[in-house]
Amino acid sequence: MLRIVQLLVLLSGAISLSGCITTSMQGYADRDLPAKPVKRVIAYVAAQGPLATNIQSNIQEEARKHQVDAEDALNVFPPTRKYSDAEIRKGMTQTGTDAVLFINVGDTGVQREYAGTILSGEYVGSSSTSGTINSAGSFSTVSMNGTTSGTLTATSTPTYRYRRQTNFTARLVEVSSGRNLWVGNGQVNAGGLLFVGDGANASSSVAAIFDDLQRKGII
Repeated sequence: MLRIVQLLVLLSGAISLSGCITTSMQGYADRDLPAKPVKRVIAYVAAQGPLATNIQSNIQEEARKHQVDAEDALNVFPPTRKYSDAEIRKGMTQTGTDAVLFINVGDTGVQREYAGTILSGEYVGSSSTSGTINSAGSFSTVSMNGTTSGTLTATSTPTYRYRRQTNFTARLVEVSSGRNLWVGNGQVNAGGLLFVGDGANASSSVAAIFDDLQRKGII
């Protein structure tokens, strides 16, 4: 007899693509809110590698959703030299900047953990059985003998879990007075290959900041 058996065995863990992303945020606004909502900000981001670029692009996108104009501080003050206080004030006045948003980011990067092995394969084989039946009155006994032979061809594929944690602190400084209008901190925890990229973490961090600024009545 010919049998074909498909094997699919998952040895510990879940498939690496499954996952989610969660964001927690705590923000504090100054008791004296600005006379009018902040409408234009420049943003300075301190983060490593591509994450800084992703956060900057998300700041501009998220700001538009909240009817705020935002620009990269390095476009207003290129990092080619040091600027005096007078030059900084002049530059912000010329661009009509209401406040400066500072964001500092700490990131674990993508971490990979072994989650198990998927074993898949094919078994081709045959078996034969023979036997005898002995009867004595109302009782019967059966004696069976059999042989099985075949070939198993299999491949094993390791699977991994992916996770990432991004911590951030932020503050919004009023240009006219130099005081902190708002300070906050938060954390983004991501799991799964689809959720640990720079874009997902940057988007979640920035959205949490602007949502809190709006809830506090600053923008």
